[in-house]
Amino acid sequence: MEPIIAIYNFCEQDFEAFCQNGAAAGFTRAGVGFFRGYLDLPLESLSEEQFSYVRNTLDDAGLELITIFGGVNLLADDGEELLIAKLNAAAKFGVHTYDTGSFGFADKSVEQIKQDTATFVERIRRAGDVADSLDITICLETHGGYTGDADSCLQAMADINHDRVRLAYDPANFLFYEGKRPEARLEELVPFIGHTHLKDHRGAKGNPDFPLVGQGEVNYEFLLPRLWELGYRGAYTLERSPGDTVEQRAESMKQAYALMSRLLGG
Repeated sequence: MEPIIAIYNFCEQDFEAFCQNGAAAGFTRAGVGFFRGYLDLPLESLSEEQFSYVRNTLDDAGLELITIFGGVNLLADDGEELLIAKLNAAAKFGVHTYDTGSFGFADKSVEQIKQDTATFVERIRRAGDVADSLDITICLETHGGYTGDADSCLQAMADINHDRVRLAYDPANFLFYEGKRPEARLEELVPFIGHTHLKDHRGAKGNPDFPLVGQGEVNYEFLLPRLWELGYRGAYTLERSPGDTVEQRAESMKQAYALMSRLLGG
């Protein structure tokens, strides 16, 4: 099996430019985030025209859609219903991986975190049952809080205990949100990783400096080959391509693809 090397539209806000430049950089697979400022369309209620636009734009560029991001606040009153609607919409695109977030701990008491955990676990398990019926795996982003570092991620997986709920492993976010190394307990994490989001990070915890992969403090020279060695066979998906212009971001895509291909042998 060859490594699955992909690119997310979070690399470029202009969706058509993303598709064209991602393909020109060498990518043949893509993830699409339905998110404000990028592809600001309602995944859960796409019109046929909107669905066709997304599908045709990807197809015209020669990009295979492999994953969808659709963030949902599962703790909200309508969170579970909205996530299920988004999962059903994602299934129409034929993807088998769906990325979303978990929840944060900021400014919450121990008791509130305990209550939120119980609510989240109950709801994500039910959503996991729906995902199973659609042949989709829900992947929780490592964005701090409940899925912030290796310890919390492993605890979350133990709490949820559902084969269709896994992690969207973002090494740079371990540094940015928690100030923790992403290599920690990697052997234990790999069986629970359903997707990866690849960007880099520089500076202290909370410093919003995300350079091109390979130019920050994530040791990708070690990490990407090690993930493969440990048996991770999901997509390796580029999440950021820095640059102030479309042209600069296109060049970042090319450099990132070259690095990922070299490290993964793709």
